[in-house]
Amino acid sequence: MSTLRKTAAVFAASAAVGVSTFATAAPAEAAVCGRTANVHCSMSHAKKINGPLSFGKRSSQVKSLQLALNQVGFKVSTTGYFGTQTRTALTNFQTSRRIPVTRTLDAYTLRALQKGFGHKRGSTAKRSVTSSVKTVSSNKGQRAVNFAAAQIGKPYRYGATGPSSYDCSGLTGAAWKSAGKSIPRTSYAQLGGLKRVSKSNLKPGDIVGFYGGGHVGIYAGNGYVIHAPRTGQNVKKVKMSTMRFYSAVRPA
Repeated sequence: MSTLRKTAAVFAASAAVGVSTFATAAPAEAAVCGRTANVHCSMSHAKKINGPLSFGKRSSQVKSLQLALNQVGFKVSTTGYFGTQTRTALTNFQTSRRIPVTRTLDAYTLRALQKGFGHKRGSTAKRSVTSSVKTVSSNKGQRAVNFAAAQIGKPYRYGATGPSSYDCSGLTGAAWKSAGKSIPRTSYAQLGGLKRVSKSNLKPGDIVGFYGGGHVGIYAGNGYVIHAPRTGQNVKKVKMSTMRFYSAVRPA
């Protein structure tokens, strides 16, 4: 009986050690995800999100977005609220990865996060993001697009040139002014006084004219334009194909 009791005691001690080791494994892994940028952790958080998220939203999925952004180097408080800080971090992620800058978690951006899009391993990761941002910021056309994207949601008002509201040519003019280029005020003057480019050769920042030249927007890439539509609507990003193309120009 003494031998049996000793054997049982050894078995119990071994089991206790096993339980202790197992119990501490998961928290240790979670701590790594919480402290260190890790694209796999980012992908894991992003996969908990099942749909688009936009400014003003409050939910556990917004918190998952914030955790995912933190894990790819874009710091934001994990409050579960989609406020200005989250929108800025998301915009910076979109810009650095050179995907359409919508300032919302749209389907394209969600897929990019879920797949770890644009990740670079090791010490080159931060340099890659920094280099990308510098390239974008030095490109006047992209700077005009970034400005226009930041105005999404602001109301249309005839004759307005910002900063709280815009008409169509007021938005394009303000966008290019932010990029360091002054252009004519009206849609007809912009389309008639700047360098013409073909529809097949559009680049981000080009000004696209519609409906005979009476309406303009900023080309945002991938077939989208950002424009101030009309009274009663807000600045928005839409597919260029939803309006009748007239001509396009390139300010710089």
